Amino acid sequence: MTKRQKEALQVAIAFIDENGFSPTFRELKELLGLKSQSSVHTLFIRLKEQGYVTWEYDRPRTLKILVKGVAS
Repeated sequence: MTKRQKEALQVAIAFIDENGFSPTFRELKELLGLKSQSSVHTLFIRLKEQGYVTWEYDRPRTLKILVKGVAS
């Protein structure tokens, strides 16, 4: 896991813990200070390939963290 992927995972976990629901990719873009939503998507595609997260395509707020302890 890269440093940026770890940061993205930590931000997503914190958002879910604070709000009780998952963030959208647009919200993650803002929280991570990225200019492009596709950058967020690419980060989370890699995390999904590695088995850390999952989500349903074309449905908002379905991001699920599968491996939480790794981002601590």
